[in-house]
Amino acid sequence: MSAVDNNSPIRNTTQSDQIASNGKTDAAGLSSMFLQLLVAQISHQNPLNPMDGTQYVSQLAEFSSVESLENLNIQSGQQIKYMQSMQAMEATSLVGQKVDVKADTISLEQPEQVQGAINLGAKVDSVVVRLYDSKGALVDEITLQDPAIGTVRFAFPQQEAGAYTVQAEVQLDTRKQQVATYLSNDVERVSVGTGPDDIILQVNGLGNHYLFDINQLSKATQS
Repeated sequence: MSAVDNNSPIRNTTQSDQIASNGKTDAAGLSSMFLQLLVAQISHQNPLNPMDGTQYVSQLAEFSSVESLENLNIQSGQQIKYMQSMQAMEATSLVGQKVDVKADTISLEQPEQVQGAINLGAKVDSVVVRLYDSKGALVDEITLQDPAIGTVRFAFPQQEAGAYTVQAEVQLDTRKQQVATYLSNDVERVSVGTGPDDIILQVNGLGNHYLFDINQLSKATQS
């Protein structure tokens, strides 16, 4: 009887049965595969030069580690799916809520106020917010003296239906600088895709915006 080298590869035809349909081996398959390989090694080892028992222990530890990582990966995937489902449910609850989106144009289908906010990261002397109609003519202007750092809200009186543009400018001493504006309106519809990056809010008069692009839920603004 010829001896078999301990280092020679052992082929196992049942190994392919443990491969999932997506080409990956699941945790149960890894455990079963290890037992099959261990039995094969013991059955085919050279009786004149048997394997050291510590080698089996080392292999068992390695396979146990791989199995634990695979189980952790499965649990992480389940948690991600759960969080995505929760995000989708929370997004649908925004229908009818007023939100701020980064925009400088708004289209009113009926007479209503034009509301919004700007974010100040530093102290300024004043903020001037201007409202223009579709022809570029100045409709109204709001000046806010000595505004606080953070979110500064504004609201123009009710305007007729139509398209409008909002521009904001801050002044510190003699320096003036335009800043981004966030306009507010109600969420009309929520579209949910395969992931959190695919959640899109349709905001009245402001078009479609991704959920993570929303600045914040806007608060009622005094006109």
